[in-house]
Amino acid sequence: MPSINKYKCNKCKFKMPKGWGYDFYVENAKGERIPCRHPSEGTYVHEVLGERAKYLFIVRDRTGFNSDCVCLDCLHQFQADLGTIKRHYWSPYEERLKQRNLPRPKHGKDRRECPECKSKNVKMELEMVGEPCPKCKEGVIEEIWTGAIS
Repeated sequence: MPSINKYKCNKCKFKMPKGWGYDFYVENAKGERIPCRHPSEGTYVHEVLGERAKYLFIVRDRTGFNSDCVCLDCLHQFQADLGTIKRHYWSPYEERLKQRNLPRPKHGKDRRECPECKSKNVKMELEMVGEPCPKCKEGVIEEIWTGAIS
């Protein structure tokens, strides 16, 4: 069970979304990303994909992880699938994908670009831990365990 954490600057009031730093999703037929809440990720995938969920290559291509991101230039916060997450990288299909030699792509489905200002100076929330605060430039982004798990 993953822990739920807060991500905030230790000097100013800058903060990022509370949680794990990312959300597992499945894409419907229109390409919309439907969040798959833990611990029922597999149920969401089957509800969205229906009978196609039995084909692992379809599951691999229609699922991913939206990371919580921040633009270091304009401070806009958003979610994007930027690829492999350094830790907690898991989905209900991970082991089956590995067994069938269908690895998840290392590169995400989205470009590392701010949707507001188009800057490429974007980081995932988990990459920000221990880094200088993008707002005040004096503090450091801390990951603080809330005591809750999911």
